[in-house]
Amino acid sequence: MKISVLTPSFNSGNYIAKAIESVMRQTYTNWEHIIVDGKSIDNTISTLKDYPHVKWVSEKDSGQSDAMNKAFSLSTGDLIIYLNADDYFYPDAFQIFVGAFNKTPKADIIVGNLHMKINDKFIESSNVTISWKDLSILKGRFPTNPLSYMYKRKVQEKIGKFPIKEHYTMDYWFLLRAFYFFKPLKVEDFLGCFVFVKNNKSSTIQGEFQIQMPHALKFCLKYTPKRFLYVSKQLLTHAKNPNKQVKRILKNYRTIKNR
Repeated sequence: MKISVLTPSFNSGNYIAKAIESVMRQTYTNWEHIIVDGKSIDNTISTLKDYPHVKWVSEKDSGQSDAMNKAFSLSTGDLIIYLNADDYFYPDAFQIFVGAFNKTPKADIIVGNLHMKINDKFIESSNVTISWKDLSILKGRFPTNPLSYMYKRKVQEKIGKFPIKEHYTMDYWFLLRAFYFFKPLKVEDFLGCFVFVKNNKSSTIQGEFQIQMPHALKFCLKYTPKRFLYVSKQLLTHAKNPNKQVKRILKNYRTIKNR
């Protein structure tokens, strides 16, 4: 099975070499690496020229989702995985993914563990959920980085392109559908490192709950309408929901109802 590693990039010259070399060090060797760059103005392009095996383009785009869609359109692999330019794989990651697919042929998505590097400290991220029901009410731990999951090509072909206007939660949008329509499998191996760079989106995003919540509601309304009211209630009463007034109304309603 051929793996397509897809990397969106913009002004990534300080760290993209480490990402590329983490792919080159893989013990599983049937892969291609495609990088779609948003016309960087730093040393990203000169770095890419040092790695002739990488297939890359550099042109203006409409953000990360656009770059991810372009990368997928250029890919030829049976298995797809995205690697952000500031992250890196551990050497046996691809071998572990392919081994899991071979061991469980009915699995469409393999989800593993990763480390998060924050201010030079490594934190384990291992208790992720692979249940769309959990994701729809933001319960359990969300797979925080695409380097921790690989999937068969048919998954993205069915779900379609990442929404161009979605710059922060395209991965959440994708996983809700992937876990709903296809069969995910969890493995306990640590596959790579998710690096919090000072100005990357993951380190600057605010209000993650509020921007994921509409995706969950729209998903349930479209695909599982009978579950919509349940999910709405769970989200409104969720511990991370900042709307204290709604919580107070619901609490008073429960009190009156129980009299």
